[in-house]
Amino acid sequence: MKSALDCIPCFVAQALNVARLTTDDPQVHERILREALRRASEADLAQSPALFGRGIHRLVRELTGQEDPYLAIKQESNRLALAMLPAWRERLRAAENPRLAAVKLAVAANVIDFGIKGDLTAEQIPVALESSFAAPLMGDVDGFFAAAERATDILFLADNAGELVFDRLLLELLPRQKITVAVKGGPAINDALRADATAAGLDGLVAVMDTGTDGAGIVIQACSREFQRRFARADLIIAKGQANFESLDGCGQNIFFLFKVKCPVVARHIGPAVGSLILHRNVPEMAGRVAVPPLTGAREPNSTTENKIKRKDKVMTPMGDGTGPLGQGPAGKGMGPCGGGQRRGWGGGRGQGGQGRGQGRGRGFGRGRSQGGVMQPNPTAPNDPNANKPN
Repeated sequence: MKSALDCIPCFVAQALNVARLTTDDPQVHERILREALRRASEADLAQSPALFGRGIHRLVRELTGQEDPYLAIKQESNRLALAMLPAWRERLRAAENPRLAAVKLAVAANVIDFGIKGDLTAEQIPVALESSFAAPLMGDVDGFFAAAERATDILFLADNAGELVFDRLLLELLPRQKITVAVKGGPAINDALRADATAAGLDGLVAVMDTGTDGAGIVIQACSREFQRRFARADLIIAKGQANFESLDGCGQNIFFLFKVKCPVVARHIGPAVGSLILHRNVPEMAGRVAVPPLTGAREPNSTTENKIKRKDKVMTPMGDGTGPLGQGPAGKGMGPCGGGQRRGWGGGRGQGGQGRGQGRGRGFGRGRSQGGVMQPNPTAPNDPNANKPN
């Protein structure tokens, strides 16, 4: 998904929060804040919020000399989560629907986020987790487990340290022999690293790898080639956390996003309100597999895929090759957030007041699917001349 104007003050606040976490020097705080403001003024809002956030946190590490400003916070989060784990395990075991409870807990634990909520303390986590768990879950739990059973190769994208401890209870209910858990390859706010996966007890439970890069979310062109190939060959991806949704929404992969909606920008984009627990499936219209060669760079996407949650904004299922929604069929290139891989696609579409068909051929880079597209007009703005334009 794209960034929005509302993201800019959030970026700046995160920069100031982590600056104060890292040092007591007000001159350093001012230097970081001024640079964050400069970068925010030049931000490309076509990029995902995760990409801009990565630059802000790298800036803070460079200016303070702190390699991992959240290290102590992550260690305390792991310790606290492990202390809470036995009681939660018993609650799930006694639940009327343990699978539903395990998914809810994994999503509720996404509240352990020191990026968006910089003033969160370890003492607040138990209460915040209980409150989050009490919220209803939006999504198809049975469909999620059925998809996991059918899959042959599952990639689980971890999010925060501490949160990963509770993910373990979900992983124990999934076909673990098919699963590889991916953590970050370098410091990214309080996202889990390999040490956090070990602390969570994942060694020997599932395979573990890292992305080969820092930064919240998944910017596929910045990741290691090993991870890019692993990402491309997975026939099911489970992505934890809002940053993974921000960076991978619209990707031509079969992805289940599990996250808590934490900001109005994401709420407007996907539909449910801030605070909602989301199990959201990103499903390509055509599920044919694509052979993906070693990857090269790719630009950030600007489209979104159709999903099982009704959105408030207009939705268009993207074509495999970048063709338009009204059937004109211009040739073009499609470069998706999933990185490299070439494919051909044909697209047809319908327009208001009638229909027309067209087709176009193009080559694009991305683990996309060849598919047609259907545009849904925005019911909330029938008089808006831009309402029926694609994203």
